[in-house]
Amino acid sequence: MQKFSGKVVPKKDILEVIQRFNIQINNLTQFLPQDRVCEFAKLTPVQLLEETEKAVGDPRLPIQHRSLITKSQELKKLERTVESNRGSLIQLKGLNAQLERDVERVRQREELLLQVESMRKKLPWLQYDIKKAEYLEAQGWEKEAKKKLDEAANALNQHKIPLEKQKQEKTAHDANCKKLFGLLDSNTKKRLQIEKDDNSLGVQVQGTYNEIEELKLQEESRQRRVNKAKEELQAAELELDNLPVFEHPKDKIEELFAQICELDDAAREIRSAKSQKEGELNQCRQNQRQCVQRLEDMESTNHKRLQALRNSGAEKIFEAYKWVQEHRHEFRKAVYGPVLLEVNVSNRVHADYLEGHVAHYIWKAFITQDPADRDFLFTNLRSFDVPVINHVGDEVCHRRPFQVTEEMRMLGIYSRLDQIFEAPYAVREVLISQFGLEYSYIGSKETDQRADEVLRLDIMDLWTPESHYRWNQSRYGGHISASVDAVQHSHLLLCNVDVREIERLKSKRAELDDRISTLGRDIQAFQSELRHVEDKGANLHREREEINSNYQSQMRKQREVESRINQRRLRLKSMEEKENPDLSLLKLLEKIEELKVKRLQLAIQLKDSIIDAVAYRRDFAEKNLVSIELEDKMKEMEANMKQQEKLSLEASVHCQNCKKKVDDCRRELSAAKKHAESIAKITPELEQEFVKLPATVEDLEAAIHDTISQANSILFHNPNVLEQYESRQVKIDDLTRKLDEDENKLNKLLDEINSLKGSWLPTLRNLVFQINQTFSRNFQEMAVAGEVLLDDHGMDFDQYGILIKVKFRQAGQLQVLSAHHQSGGERSVSTILYLVSLQDLTNCPFRVVDEINQGMDPVNERKMFQQLVKAASQPNTPQCFLLTPKLLEGLQYSEVCTVLAIMNGPWIEQPSKVWSCGENWGSIVGLLGGSQC
Repeated sequence: MQKFSGKVVPKKDILEVIQRFNIQINNLTQFLPQDRVCEFAKLTPVQLLEETEKAVGDPRLPIQHRSLITKSQELKKLERTVESNRGSLIQLKGLNAQLERDVERVRQREELLLQVESMRKKLPWLQYDIKKAEYLEAQGWEKEAKKKLDEAANALNQHKIPLEKQKQEKTAHDANCKKLFGLLDSNTKKRLQIEKDDNSLGVQVQGTYNEIEELKLQEESRQRRVNKAKEELQAAELELDNLPVFEHPKDKIEELFAQICELDDAAREIRSAKSQKEGELNQCRQNQRQCVQRLEDMESTNHKRLQALRNSGAEKIFEAYKWVQEHRHEFRKAVYGPVLLEVNVSNRVHADYLEGHVAHYIWKAFITQDPADRDFLFTNLRSFDVPVINHVGDEVCHRRPFQVTEEMRMLGIYSRLDQIFEAPYAVREVLISQFGLEYSYIGSKETDQRADEVLRLDIMDLWTPESHYRWNQSRYGGHISASVDAVQHSHLLLCNVDVREIERLKSKRAELDDRISTLGRDIQAFQSELRHVEDKGANLHREREEINSNYQSQMRKQREVESRINQRRLRLKSMEEKENPDLSLLKLLEKIEELKVKRLQLAIQLKDSIIDAVAYRRDFAEKNLVSIELEDKMKEMEANMKQQEKLSLEASVHCQNCKKKVDDCRRELSAAKKHAESIAKITPELEQEFVKLPATVEDLEAAIHDTISQANSILFHNPNVLEQYESRQVKIDDLTRKLDEDENKLNKLLDEINSLKGSWLPTLRNLVFQINQTFSRNFQEMAVAGEVLLDDHGMDFDQYGILIKVKFRQAGQLQVLSAHHQSGGERSVSTILYLVSLQDLTNCPFRVVDEINQGMDPVNERKMFQQLVKAASQPNTPQCFLLTPKLLEGLQYSEVCTVLAIMNGPWIEQPSKVWSCGENWGSIVGLLGGSQC
């Protein structure tokens, strides 16, 4: 429920009022609680600039700043895009420039091929014209052939009648001649047969004489071969006798076999030992894989916790964790963090207690154990927005020992927060010391029911399953107040990590790595020894094979010589056992005498046949003369008729050919027309194009051949060059258009940034200058020196920041305000002076500072109070509230200062009455014994 001016209003109305009056609750320059003074000192220059812009000056400054950051990021992205596109465009143009000559050649070739295509379209139409002329010519030839055929038929009929009479007379004479010719032919055949038989007998006689001569030559050749075979047999026997005697090397082979067996046994033993080592190595590797898998599973738990931290606001925790892991070797001592990864809570309920008790920022913190490591880590992790805490290990910490008394047990109290988790020593000590875990106890549901009895055990902090009880004792009157909060479930400590188990697994993995390395070396040694034994055995095998090979070679050579001797003996024997040549010669002479008798008988028969043939020839000649005279007359008549038949036949054939020619021309003409129309139909445009081309088929084919040759003479290595060129040209056009658009956007964005920067930066510089003047003046009055500077980064607007530099000693140098260089009091002084410097520039109704004087020495506290009173008393400045439990005596106040005291103590009854009566502050001071505040 929210109230405004005493009335209950919706939360929306409250937010509108806050926005209208520029009230920023989370802005440390307007509302600075005591527990966040340290956070103010930890603000980076960038964050300090953002908070200052929101709190003071022109309300448009933070809006302009955010707009400049956004536009500068867009500008960088656009510049990278323009540069990348420009480089790509230059590269593409360069590639196309290299291809332009090839592209021109390709286009020239395509033009020539188009010309060829036009010529090929005209070629069938020229052929059609030729066929049409041939068809018309064939029709003329057909008409003329029909006329000649009719004339030849009439002339042939006039020559046939006289020829038939001559043929009948000639037939009678031919019958007589044929009879005589038959007798003469029979006689001729008989004489030819006699001559043939005589020639055959003569050939046989001559062949027999040739056989006699051949037989004599064969006998001479046989004698020479027999002599040569005897010589070859003697040479082979001599070669066999000269072969050396070679004994089988049985002893040497057995010796080598024994050595090989020994080497095989040694190799078998080595293989067995190697196999055992390999089995052990495989087992170690399996164990190593299981160990690595277990570690990866636990590291996966770390990943989940890191993700939980990111989701809870630590946006760069992954980068910080990765940076620490990569630079771990540069630290002097062990560095832990984030703390969430180092803490392991086995009980989910206890995780709820621990997470609820510890401040959220500690879970993303890193813990060092050396000041140098702290400074190194802080310098490098500043941009990741993670805390760095240094733990001094040699500090003596007196912890309250944990002991559950009988009274605690009766109330259900069984543990303490410092006992429920595991963590490295440094992490544990930081958690206990920072958050008082040794003073927070854990109880059961029974404790929850009897919570009012816990206070008598001096327990000021108690956790139960349902509630968290806290008792606070006032430092002034000793009064005790209690608060009860519900227990919230843990969101970060959901995945537990067993640190001891991780260390044990890492140690086991290291042992397994060493053992695997040792086994690997042993196996390599066994492998080398086994290779040596196997090489030695292979050499012995090779030596035994060479001995066997030599022995087999000698034996094979001896067998070959013996086989050659046997073959030559058999050959010589076969030559000597052949038939006697004298007996063969006698048989041939007897055959010649028989053939000569047969030839004499054939000569007598030939003489009788010749006498009969002369008589037949005389009668045939007389009768043949008459037949010849008739035949001559017939021949003359037949020649005339044949001449006429020939003319008629030629006329008929010519007529048929002409008719066939006409039909063929008609079909060819129709086919030529269809073919031409299938290729290209005649249009006026095409007809005009045909006029420009050659008019004859020969010229057109020659032109086609020349044009194709010219096109083929244009060579290029890449057949796809035109396609690549055109595709790349499209990309060039698109990229050019996009580059022009991006450059226009870039120039427009740059003009917007320069215009916005021209409005924002001078205003900001003037604002920082005013803050610096007030801060420097106030700081000189309180300390030594201080200044406020604007950290200018050109166009990197997200890097702009405000640097507060101070020094509290004459011998020192100005240093940037931080938790590492100044003490708590010095940071408080610097903080309040910066806030004072903003007083006259702040455009909000009021500002609140809580216990800023805590930790200051009296001198600085008094000076600070005077500066604050002076700044707050100026006209037209926001109202300033200073909340503090105590003030120094003798402080000076202005007339516009109002002091409000919270009347909650039993000893201020009288001052409260005076105050309620409206008296002044002096009356109250008098009642208190003259003390001044």
